[in-house]
Amino acid sequence: MAPKKSIWLDFFACFLIPAYTLLFAGTVQWFGTNFSVLAVTGPKHYRGFLLWGLMAGSFFLVMLYRLSGTCAQRRQQTWVRGVTVVACGSLISAIMVPYLPAYFPRYAKLHIVLAFAACVLLMVAILSLLLWWEKEGGGYYKRQMTMWKLIVAGSGLIFWIGGMVTTALEVFFTITTTLLVRKLWLVRMAHRNGGED
Repeated sequence: MAPKKSIWLDFFACFLIPAYTLLFAGTVQWFGTNFSVLAVTGPKHYRGFLLWGLMAGSFFLVMLYRLSGTCAQRRQQTWVRGVTVVACGSLISAIMVPYLPAYFPRYAKLHIVLAFAACVLLMVAILSLLLWWEKEGGGYYKRQMTMWKLIVAGSGLIFWIGGMVTTALEVFFTITTTLLVRKLWLVRMAHRNGGED
């Protein structure tokens, strides 16, 4: 029996976060700028950047915390929760550190390191779940593992094309990872209930 889909999960993952991410990105220079640059162009942009970070970070924190609760072993739960907390903490810290390389080059470098760490740690948390579940599920999560690999490959390709972290990369990573986490929740619940999704 497949689980009842959550209206709130669908609202945040399929509409609110993607729509807000695209709205903040705007319509120009997707390969010539990024969210960090947009954020320092004015108070409104910074508030928009902060809201985006809080919204995305809260989503991943809540969903990965809930997904970790379905792991069989306590050490697995602790690992995923710890990595997720550090990832979300890195994201919020990056948002709080202004990206102004011309004026504060050291802070700009710290901003880059924190933002990069947030993305890497988030993907590590998701990969950890997939690897553990694959061992117990006998191939049940192959599609989600493929999605994970495609996100990594797609992100690498977009980074290579832009030569830096661009708005295009941030939009791609945010939306696809949000949808992957939503799918993980639905498939995990279906698996635990003996159904398919």
